[in-house]
Amino acid sequence: MKKLLLPCLLLLTLISCQKDNSVPTDDIPVIVTSYREHGLDVCWDQSGSNRIAYSMKEADTYYDIHFADESGGNDICLTCASALLPNKHICTPYWHPSGNWIIMAVEEAIHPGSSTDALPGFGAYCDIWIMNTIGTKAYRIVDLINDYDHGVIAPRFSHDGKQIVWTDRKLQPNLSNPMQQAGFWTIKIADFKFNPSDSMPIVSNIRTIEPVANAFYEVYGFSPDDSRLIFCSNINQASFLDEHIYTIDTLGGNLLKLTDRDYNEHGFYKPDGSKICWMSSTESTKHGTDWWMMNTDGSGKERLTYFNEPKSSQYAGHAVWAGLGSFNHDGTRFIGGVQESLITQEGKIVMVTFK
Repeated sequence: MKKLLLPCLLLLTLISCQKDNSVPTDDIPVIVTSYREHGLDVCWDQSGSNRIAYSMKEADTYYDIHFADESGGNDICLTCASALLPNKHICTPYWHPSGNWIIMAVEEAIHPGSSTDALPGFGAYCDIWIMNTIGTKAYRIVDLINDYDHGVIAPRFSHDGKQIVWTDRKLQPNLSNPMQQAGFWTIKIADFKFNPSDSMPIVSNIRTIEPVANAFYEVYGFSPDDSRLIFCSNINQASFLDEHIYTIDTLGGNLLKLTDRDYNEHGFYKPDGSKICWMSSTESTKHGTDWWMMNTDGSGKERLTYFNEPKSSQYAGHAVWAGLGSFNHDGTRFIGGVQESLITQEGKIVMVTFK
């Protein structure tokens, strides 16, 4: 989920290779089809409903959360004009394993800064909420300090529903510091349950995972067995843009670095835990990013998409950035956002099907 500000865009060209990486159409391992012309932050329900949740900017310029089925039909807006929520940016939905609740980042109704800073991927002035999927109940479950130093990106449930994890900002961006151009963040993990007596959500035992102090972190969720977390970070690198994919156990130990070149974000597991999909600038001709896949130990890296290659049938016509993705239950396809602007954080949603 891109967090870049305008001065950082000029640096992005320094991390891409300058060669033609197109391949014949028959050799591309996936088929890409359009799902939504506008939208981001997708998540596929694993409870059996086969519904897809996503964020989309509405006519009022704020993001809201929608549901639709696999074909794109039966689309409804869960959060539009809800009296239970602040009606500003509401984004990054993620399903509870029951399929009955959504966890999300929600912008405060009143705060000192601009709503631009609360866009999906920026995360300032946001708290963590859950809402039932019929829109009749909503609860703020993590209330952050309402200033520019703090924020939240992409809260996630564990697969057993007993924990949540999110990216938590502790210091605002500083463009003069290459390591702090998106701010300093940490990973937060906590226990989660519903109170048996009144079904109220309870968050407890919040702890911090921060392998190296004062770095950028963005966590994408749990491994399928809930034993590890997957995230990106610029730890031990020269700048914010030197981001790599890591996994770590839920106690903060056994750190594993999975990538070692270029710019990398947005990792997510196949449902069987055998592979990780992520986005990388490696081999990109147009300085954007594409989706790749690898084994969970970082071996066997394979490029999946060619959005940034002018001679490829998948070429988008300009630089684009592959975003957050989510697999269907059997791992035969995934849904993902493709960002077309790093300034407005706007993009489209595509379906990626393995051949």
